[in-house]
Amino acid sequence: MWGATLYAQNHNMKTTVSKVNVEVGERFKLEFKFDGKVDQFYPPDLSQFIRVSGPNQSSMSQYVNGKYSQSMTYSYILAGKKKGRIKISGARIDAHGKIHSYDDIVMNVSTGTAKKTAANQSATGKTKASNSDMFMKVNVSKRNVYVGEGISVTYTIYFKVDIVGNEVSQLPAFKGFWTQDVEMPKQVKVYVANVNGIRYQAADLKKTIVFPQRTGNLELDPMHFKAVVRTRSSRQSRSIFDNFFGGYKDVERIVKSKPIRIVVKPLPEKGKPRNFKGDVGKYKLVTSVDKTELTANDAASLVIKISGRGNIKLIDPLKLNLPPDVETYDPKITDRISVKISGVSGSRTYEHLLVPRHAGTYVIEPVQFSYFDPSKKKYITLTGDEVVLTVAKGEEGAMTTISGIAKEDLKFIGSDIMFIKNQAFVLKKKSDPFFLSGLFYGYVSSPFLCLFIFLAIRRRNLEQRRDVAFMRRKGATRLAKKHLSKAKKFMNDGDRNAFYVEVLKSLWGYVGDKLNVPVAELNKENIRESLIQKEVSDESIKSLEELVSRCEFAQYAPAKDEGELEVIYQDALQILGVLEHEIT
Repeated sequence: MWGATLYAQNHNMKTTVSKVNVEVGERFKLEFKFDGKVDQFYPPDLSQFIRVSGPNQSSMSQYVNGKYSQSMTYSYILAGKKKGRIKISGARIDAHGKIHSYDDIVMNVSTGTAKKTAANQSATGKTKASNSDMFMKVNVSKRNVYVGEGISVTYTIYFKVDIVGNEVSQLPAFKGFWTQDVEMPKQVKVYVANVNGIRYQAADLKKTIVFPQRTGNLELDPMHFKAVVRTRSSRQSRSIFDNFFGGYKDVERIVKSKPIRIVVKPLPEKGKPRNFKGDVGKYKLVTSVDKTELTANDAASLVIKISGRGNIKLIDPLKLNLPPDVETYDPKITDRISVKISGVSGSRTYEHLLVPRHAGTYVIEPVQFSYFDPSKKKYITLTGDEVVLTVAKGEEGAMTTISGIAKEDLKFIGSDIMFIKNQAFVLKKKSDPFFLSGLFYGYVSSPFLCLFIFLAIRRRNLEQRRDVAFMRRKGATRLAKKHLSKAKKFMNDGDRNAFYVEVLKSLWGYVGDKLNVPVAELNKENIRESLIQKEVSDESIKSLEELVSRCEFAQYAPAKDEGELEVIYQDALQILGVLEHEIT
């Protein structure tokens, strides 16, 4: 540090610069220090330099051995503007009723190298966003991907100012993407980051994994961040207490990230398996059965586990090729999924109950699962294990029991023995014989009729189960109620994030199942078009979209009041009831 020192009126005055030899565009620091109370500071002529910041005022007060001392410092960050020997002069202060002048300083400014000039473009008026005092950046893991391939996205705010209040005023919509949010801490963590050689404080506002659902050029929308920045007032302080309790003002500023373009390539047609359903990632397949020897009408549990990295929640149940005498039901699905900024990983398990109805040996063909591996740029088909069930004849206890007779009825066994009557009696003609009568034929044919009705109903049920769209519509209301029940539990526990997740699952799941919209195509545009085709009223569609937007925004916005969750819950019940009535 080079400096010039002047002593006047028993007060120490000092002018310092960080360097006297600089290049054009190169920054340096200029300071004017005075030991004592300053009533007014008169800055020097700095028209021959680029002013990056300043004047920045700071003060220091201390007691040493019972004596009070105070010092004031006025500083600038400057940069060379043109070549030559340039004098900095004219700096003065008003202290104790007198004007004191600082010594002049001569700067030697030379022509800067191209490398140095480029590194200091921020001082020439061409300030990049990263050299601002507050800006937002979006970091993405990839910008050129296949459809269905996961991309990690992080929205980060960088700042060098004093932020006293903040909120995310607008979240990105992620149109054309299926998203999985990374769980963020309730208290945002601030850390130190270096951007283009400049030190900033930084905080990650949102982390998510996005999966593009269509090809072409997609765009990650900007996020808007509103901050209340506290700055020092330019008004000169007239008292030492102004430096402690005043001299500040709060200014509201809004920054937003730049949109990011993602180029999404279609999956190759070459080598695409017939059973491929659009799954992208890297997976493993494991199948197991709890027992292979059982009796008729007993149940065996077939477990299919798919694990790995990718959008596991979009994996559909695998097709089972079962013998005609083996029945199954909708599988129980268990997810163990971890969403981190490195990607989505975990497992999805399908548990099928297999019920053989007759004795014999049954071979369950191996299940197959196909996916596209973007790292290898090829399709991979995984095959499970073959399952052989050995089924013994079941117990037929139902056929050996006597139905319709209770033990207590046997006490009347002797009532059929009557006394011999010696009176004359009259013979009466009996009615028409039951054998070969209409009632006889009715009783004989009734078992066959019941069997025919049973087979017809069973065949219809099997056809309905094969109809995925029908089964989704049939179970839409039940699944929606299940998610709302979970949401109410989380509401009572005060878990806001989990509450909004369940409400969104209820709304999206119900509409998607009712309208038979594939999960991969489940977005606001497709939902609106499908609802319009079902002649759902515009008011209902608007209410649904507003409720979804409120839930998505409330996940990241601070809580407003204690009744907020109850209002969202009641609105969800109401809109689901309206849609149940209007969707035919």
